[in-house]
Amino acid sequence: QVLIILIHHESCMSLSGITVAITSSRRASELASLVRKFGGVPYIAPTIGIRSNNNNTLSSECTKFIETIESEKMHFFVFMTGVGVFNLFQCVLKSNRLDNVIEKLNDTIVIARSNKPALELTKFGIATKFVPKMNTIGGIIDLIGKLDVKDKNVGILWHGEYVDAFKERLESLGSKVFEFSSYSYSTNLEQKNATILKEMGYDFVAPTNEKIKRLIDDIVAGNIDTITFTSPPAVKEFFEFASRNNKIDLLIDKLNHNVLVVSVGPSTSAMIEKYRIKVDFVPHAYRMGTMVKELADYISSHE
Repeated sequence: QVLIILIHHESCMSLSGITVAITSSRRASELASLVRKFGGVPYIAPTIGIRSNNNNTLSSECTKFIETIESEKMHFFVFMTGVGVFNLFQCVLKSNRLDNVIEKLNDTIVIARSNKPALELTKFGIATKFVPKMNTIGGIIDLIGKLDVKDKNVGILWHGEYVDAFKERLESLGSKVFEFSSYSYSTNLEQKNATILKEMGYDFVAPTNEKIKRLIDDIVAGNIDTITFTSPPAVKEFFEFASRNNKIDLLIDKLNHNVLVVSVGPSTSAMIEKYRIKVDFVPHAYRMGTMVKELADYISSHE
């Protein structure tokens, strides 16, 4: 009896031949497998890649990080992504000052945006004190708002771009902010970063201008049923590309009327809405796997 109920529930959760566009690069293959599991047709067209800021043996950004950690008393330090931590510390390793950096960070209240940067920090013996319940910048802002950061030094290792609103919020609370970045976003994935992502275990798919152009053309032609966005930069690069190629207005119209637009969470949704796009579906838990599973259930319930 129980087995029959479980089978019936699983059969209800189906993407039933629906074409699902995947704009993620790092977890594109994993998401594609999930889409297939639920009967959908994955359409992989990553819109974002990364470019390392460590272009030489010891980059200026890496040097700035090391010198700041050694010369300033950091009261708090926020790490945004696992890739950022990994890439930064590959550079720190070359400096022969790793032990000192670790010692300084372990004398700091370390905040990780999610479990991924926390895990990478653990590999270097650095303990994370806080991970926000909501793994977004908003979640970190809520967390920091409960801490005493007045007259405190706060370091931030960003993801591929800086968010001025976060720095401004910290400064409004009386903090002195120090910002760093070990990579930036790009519509191409450089070979060096391909190696980094492989070492981290990501089965990534590299973005190209041709793939993004083809995705836009297929959306306009009505060949895409659903599109998924898993980060604000992926959204921004996609629509900026469309704008540069004079396809933005037609794309917005098609997405608002002919395509189910899926966002992994609030930050991504906010970026989508900046381009006058209505978000149709957001999962209850802001994770990629949950997004696909709940999307299948949502579509089944609306058939």
